[in-house]
Amino acid sequence: MSRREGTAGAARPDGSETEGDETDLDRDTLELAREELRTTFDYQVERIQEIDEKAIEILKANLLLIGLVVTGGSIVVQTDLDIAPFVNIFSITSALLLLVSTGLAGVTYTASNLRGGIDGDAVDAALATARGDPESDADRFEVRLLRSYGQWIEYNARVTAVNDMFATITVLIVIAAFVYVVAGIAVGALGPSMLVSVIAFLALTAALVWLGGFAYYMDHLGASDERWAGTFDGVRISKGVTRNRGLSTLRSMSRTDPNDDEAE
Repeated sequence: MSRREGTAGAARPDGSETEGDETDLDRDTLELAREELRTTFDYQVERIQEIDEKAIEILKANLLLIGLVVTGGSIVVQTDLDIAPFVNIFSITSALLLLVSTGLAGVTYTASNLRGGIDGDAVDAALATARGDPESDADRFEVRLLRSYGQWIEYNARVTAVNDMFATITVLIVIAAFVYVVAGIAVGALGPSMLVSVIAFLALTAALVWLGGFAYYMDHLGASDERWAGTFDGVRISKGVTRNRGLSTLRSMSRTDPNDDEAE
């Protein structure tokens, strides 16, 4: 059976009774809502941790590869091997993309900034509720906690979208870098004219840009926005929000004063 907790006529420490709202709160409903919110919140934290782990693995792999290339290059230049044909527009682009992906992996790893947990105000609200003297239902600890979970989940969804956007771009750039490496080796081995090399580079770049754009938005292709009567919309656990909202969040983050949170 549902348990209801009345708020009308609650005794104050001085023996008087509150004249608050007559609304009763269904304890079972509050607990169910809190459990579902907590589950969603935990999923978001796990997703962010997963993205961070992927970013740090890419960062480590890129740094290792860069170290190997630098070491190998320093050895090769001391030999009689002619590597000039392999230093072409493809290999140079590959090296630049590898550096860019390394930087993006670092940004992805450091961009995580989840929100959650209770602070001193929440403790005060909990104590006031425990004493039975909240000014209204809206000031009750459990009610404010539920609302806080909702705000945290919305905020964390935007953070997840930004991190997933960085992670997706990083992976796509790494793939493109390896494609350019293979193309650079082929061009170096075949030795075509500069005109043919430039045309091949432009054609490959156009193909990679198209495929990259398709893959970037592929996460949301086919996702139905249809709403069913009597249901909640829910949140995007894996990707946070749409790419467009993610870009909007990124722009707002770049305009945010880092001291705003301290001022609140």
